[in-house]
Amino acid sequence: MRRAVMLAICSLFLVSLFAGPAARAAFPGTNGLIVFGRDSGGQSDLWTVDPQTGDRNRLTDTPRKREGLADWNATGTQIAFMRCGPGEFSNCDIWVMDADGSNQARLTTTPTFQESWPAWSPDGSKIAFTTNESDAFQDVWVMDSDGTDPVQLTFTTGIFDAFPEWSPDGSTIAFSSDREAGNHIWVMDPDGSDPVRLTSGNKVHDRPDWSPDGSTITFSRNGRNVFAMDSDGSNVTQVTDNRRNETAPVYSPDGTMIAFNLQDPNGRFGVWVMQADGSAATKLTSGVFDFAPDWQPV
Repeated sequence: MRRAVMLAICSLFLVSLFAGPAARAAFPGTNGLIVFGRDSGGQSDLWTVDPQTGDRNRLTDTPRKREGLADWNATGTQIAFMRCGPGEFSNCDIWVMDADGSNQARLTTTPTFQESWPAWSPDGSKIAFTTNESDAFQDVWVMDSDGTDPVQLTFTTGIFDAFPEWSPDGSTIAFSSDREAGNHIWVMDPDGSDPVRLTSGNKVHDRPDWSPDGSTITFSRNGRNVFAMDSDGSNVTQVTDNRRNETAPVYSPDGTMIAFNLQDPNGRFGVWVMQADGSAATKLTSGVFDFAPDWQPV
């Protein structure tokens, strides 16, 4: 049952791009723009929103493609993202582009597999990602930032390993896995060794994101509320308490705020921001389906 739930989550995100997958590592810096995906008119495109003014800017407009899961690099100059075909199980690849949407370049070119959920390493030399190339239930891989030298990091056949996020110091990768009861947040070394489970219980814990100082990880539980914990899994704290769906929490580069997705009473998903303690939640976008925010460090 739990595996069916996780597959449904994965499919939803790869199709309409919500549910299990979009939190990131918050690289230290000044708070810049927030990039997010917007689903409309039979395609999903990438936009940015200024959290200070609410001004929005469209970065991509790719007919009959589904784009999302964007991730800023540590300097805030490039964005890695996923681009898929229009069908539910169509091909997905990892792309990169400049911060203004220019110079788009395709990194993966597998015609039958789904590469998704890119995450930059702090030094910009690597990108971790999720793919079903070796296992239909997904594994975590890493490649050079030009798309060369792909290396598999997790080898749990029939297990859902996904949503990698590099710690700001580059020493650890957090990810989600259902290799034990429930779906949990794990950490491992950058070469895939020494996996350690951080969360407990039988809930669905996913979408990990590191604070910019690496001391804290935020995540969603059962797609409903935002939580935070110390980077060793201790001191788990519930940040939000809503009956509406909340997911994809990401720290701001200065560590004082969290951006996340919240579903309103009309079923629309928007990008919201709040203080890191859960207070002063503010709505930034109100599309039908705005998803997977990531905060630019500048």
